[in-house]
Amino acid sequence: MTEDTLLQHASRIRPCPGERVSGDTVVVRALDRGLLVAMVDVLGHGPEAHALTGVIDEFLTRFGNDDVLSLMKRLHEHLKGSRGAVAGICAIDSSTGCTAFAGVGNTAMRRFGSAETRLVSQAGVLGQNMRTPVPQTLQLTPGDVIVQYSDGVSDRFTTDDYPGVLHHEPQQIADNIVQRFGKGHDDAACVAVRYSP
Repeated sequence: MTEDTLLQHASRIRPCPGERVSGDTVVVRALDRGLLVAMVDVLGHGPEAHALTGVIDEFLTRFGNDDVLSLMKRLHEHLKGSRGAVAGICAIDSSTGCTAFAGVGNTAMRRFGSAETRLVSQAGVLGQNMRTPVPQTLQLTPGDVIVQYSDGVSDRFTTDDYPGVLHHEPQQIADNIVQRFGKGHDDAACVAVRYSP
């Protein structure tokens, strides 16, 4: 887990059973006033999907910024000709708690804490057929937790199923979500961020 004075984050990635590497990836990059957090799921799984995660990691680490809509469009162009991927990208301003999000495909982004909120991704596949994502904003309050996860995690859990999401450390949250709600036939990944000003 990595910590700064305002944000704490951690992730867990588990390959599809029978595979050694995953087609899911998480990228967290420091911004001038916070963090860029991306959850990416390359189509398929295994070594070929994993190879594309390296391309995506490098791109987002190099070019990541707080303009999530522009970044998503640029990633779409960068992945043309590839097997494609789906992604959720958010930029969190650590001083204000203001969070911008854009998503394409079936990754999930949820907020737990002061309220339970689910942000919605646009249908499509990066590198293939992407409608322009609709940027969304979320105002975090102290103690809120954001989780993003791939479709290898069942999306039906609530705080009744996992009350610890409200007070566990980010690494424990990411581990538990993948372990408890991960599907047995796909890669599974989760990144958790707690806002603690």
